[in-house]
Amino acid sequence: MLNRFCKPVCQGVALAVALCAGVASADVRISDGWLRAVPPVSPTMAGYLTVTNEGDTSVNITGARSEIAGHAMLHSMKTLDDGTRKMGHLHHVMLAPGESFSFSPGGDHLMLMKLQRVPQPGESVTVCLTQVEGEAICAGLPVLREAPSDS
Repeated sequence: MLNRFCKPVCQGVALAVALCAGVASADVRISDGWLRAVPPVSPTMAGYLTVTNEGDTSVNITGARSEIAGHAMLHSMKTLDDGTRKMGHLHHVMLAPGESFSFSPGGDHLMLMKLQRVPQPGESVTVCLTQVEGEAICAGLPVLREAPSDS
């Protein structure tokens, strides 16, 4: 009787450990991140960065958060046929192993909204990307007036 109980439980535990090991092997890195400085009365600010999946399993980035913002989102930017641009919610970014995705000025970006305080140029603000599986990926992003140079 005990063997009939233990075997399925042990198999379930082994499966859970194997699944968690797959999630843990997904190593995600944030690079080239920065936040655009805004006037002191602004309720929002944009962030830019590159996220790279250096692991061996796919990761699904589903959102963002920061201690200075009441709300944060991934935003897409699309140019319509008439030349106007439209910003909208980017629901997720799926990264296969080895893939990178850039949030950049004029394109897809992070939007920090309902700012609790407006950080000044030169400050560093922690921004975290959330994923479907696994821990949030966090990095300190400097607040800059202009995009960093590529030099």
